[in-house]
Amino acid sequence: MNPSETRRRLMVIGVLCVLPGRGRGAGLPSPAAATFLRFDAVFIPALFLTGNASKTPDGPARALAATKRLSEQWPTLKPELSAAVPGQRSWLKAVQTAQAHMREADTLAAKTQWAQAHEALEKVREVLFETRRALGIDYALDKFTAYHEVMETLANATRVQRPAFEVDFAAARALWRQIEMMSFDPATYGLSEARARQLAQARADESNALSALSQALDTGSDADVLKAAAAIKPPFVRAYVAFGTPL
Repeated sequence: MNPSETRRRLMVIGVLCVLPGRGRGAGLPSPAAATFLRFDAVFIPALFLTGNASKTPDGPARALAATKRLSEQWPTLKPELSAAVPGQRSWLKAVQTAQAHMREADTLAAKTQWAQAHEALEKVREVLFETRRALGIDYALDKFTAYHEVMETLANATRVQRPAFEVDFAAARALWRQIEMMSFDPATYGLSEARARQLAQARADESNALSALSQALDTGSDADVLKAAAAIKPPFVRAYVAFGTPL
């Protein structure tokens, strides 16, 4: 089995591991999840804006402001995040690792090395996600993170190998269905009216984009498939960033 086939099989196994049905993430968050949400409200803008800093004239200033805000709030957020999962050394280690990656991101952002800063913040998301999953913690936004990896495999594809592509699509569709079934009370998730509308519209747009990709896989050319696959990324990003508190 070649590495790409191995990766796809592991991805499908990962999908099965994060499909718990209606857990805490599908209803009112637990106290721990409320803490995770407070962190993500500040973390998500820093993650997103460092990834887009070079795309607009004001992008660098906004990215720097977002990373600065995350750094300034971290002394308060860190003890809350550490205490969210009591008695688990692996969680404390994950928080420490996340801190190291955030400090790296701060250094890189100060040097306007935006791609590298974004990558460092991606590692923050990954380590917290993987540790929560290993501990069996069901947190709503982790479903977005699980979907993100499979989605990017499809959206960034430059050629279509049909059987492998269909495996990835099936994994993505299964993960997105979990998100489709969830409800996000604005007050519970700290969403303003505008961000609640953004989330609702983006979720609908992502569902439609996945349906279009399914149709392209059934009847379209490879070019049609690649175009439809690229179109699933923008609405997902809009949905995810709705959970971040704007600057």
